[in-house]
Amino acid sequence: MRIVDLRSDTVTRPTLKMRQAMKDAEVGDDGFGDDPTTNRFEKMAADCVGKEDALFVPSGTMGNLIAIMVHAKPGEGLICDKFAHINTLVAGNTAALTGTTICPLDVDESGHFDLNELESSINLDSIHFPRTSLILLENSNNLAGGTVVTPEETSKISRIAKRHNLRFHLDGARVFNSAIAQGVGVVELTGDCDSVMFCLSKGLASPVGSIIAGTKAFIKEARRFRKMLGGIMRQTGILAACGIISLEEMINRLSEDHDNARYLAKGIEGIDGFRINLKTVQTNIICFKFELPKLSCKEFVDNVTKKGVYVVHLFKDSGRMVTHKDLSKSDIDYALEVLRDSISEK
Repeated sequence: MRIVDLRSDTVTRPTLKMRQAMKDAEVGDDGFGDDPTTNRFEKMAADCVGKEDALFVPSGTMGNLIAIMVHAKPGEGLICDKFAHINTLVAGNTAALTGTTICPLDVDESGHFDLNELESSINLDSIHFPRTSLILLENSNNLAGGTVVTPEETSKISRIAKRHNLRFHLDGARVFNSAIAQGVGVVELTGDCDSVMFCLSKGLASPVGSIIAGTKAFIKEARRFRKMLGGIMRQTGILAACGIISLEEMINRLSEDHDNARYLAKGIEGIDGFRINLKTVQTNIICFKFELPKLSCKEFVDNVTKKGVYVVHLFKDSGRMVTHKDLSKSDIDYALEVLRDSISEK
């Protein structure tokens, strides 16, 4: 059976060049700081996003968690949007492991803050509410449909944070998608942030890992919290070797994924039962609503999965599809054929 896996860009397989680099990687013990390939990669990653230093971590979820632990004390509050990954898809780890309180804000359909509301929600004085210490921005915004935040909006949020002496962290799991989609350098999206996390194992196609980056002082503290969370690995050069290739070769090709996502979204738009906002299809993610009188979204997703087209069912009447390097235009055409046939059968 032909498989078209649209669940996530995390399903990408490492390239043949990555597999060879893993085999040939010079390694040491990263717990002691002497893995040469990892050290080289961390320097490259810091330079890439315009920061002083960087740290390789097992996952983006851990990377964001570490950043929160560095920037905020237990009992303090952090502001993010209601769609944010840390507010929706991390099994409550922020509350369980950091002692901080998430203060999620409503955003528009594209996941953008009302900046006046953002600033007015900051609490520094009231003894009745968590004292705000951190603003977190996700770019691109996964559950808003992969929408992008511009350099101008990022700078405005940064200025709000600075006015109130707050830290500003960027969940940039797919920040390179955002940069490519806007035709800007990634530093234009990361430079105004105190810290940034980006994933290697999504569109950049590495098998494992993420980067957090910031000042040398931030990374020094981040190393301590990585240890606390059990995130130290040893001969990480085997993985960092893939990360080097991700940064050198996999960023510019992300535009192909964006083209495929728009092609898929336009095809979906004409299928009975689907509701989709094409304006939000800005990178490689498609979030959709689905509802027919005799077919629920979950039933539909289960049906097409049995036919080899893998889609994520998110909530009651909604789902998500994500394009990536292991999908061709032919795969998208096949997926659309299966989606249409599954509707016609009902």
